[in-house]
Amino acid sequence: MKVEELRAILSGSDVEEKTEVLSHLCDVFESYNNSIDNCKEIIIALLDFGFKEDNLEIKEEIFNAILTAATYKNIDEINFDILAYNLDTLPEECFHSALTILGFTFKKDYLSYLTKYLDHENGSIRADAINAINEIEGYWAKKQE
Repeated sequence: MKVEELRAILSGSDVEEKTEVLSHLCDVFESYNNSIDNCKEIIIALLDFGFKEDNLEIKEEIFNAILTAATYKNIDEINFDILAYNLDTLPEECFHSALTILGFTFKKDYLSYLTKYLDHENGSIRADAINAINEIEGYWAKKQE
């Protein structure tokens, strides 16, 4: 999929079309194809639209698609600072994906953003923060062995 096509669909108002393209992207990200054209640019576009989207269901689907990419594809070259900096602006429904994505980056820089959620009133968000922190710390502990 071309990034321009994705941007056109996500900036449009057709909820069904957005849902279809996000579902398709999840399938593509889950595939064994490791040479997806424009994968990095697609994820960056999804991040951008994830913050701009007003429809909660579509916003959730966008962050779920990014999480699927983070789960199955190499995200080392992607800068997720915008996600870390703007965590507080996300609805709780997007926190599982957002916190997990940050954990899958294995970047120590994101630990300070994640630790803020260790005392969150929502137990699921606390658990997601703990898991993300454990991903990062576990990665670096293994590298030092």
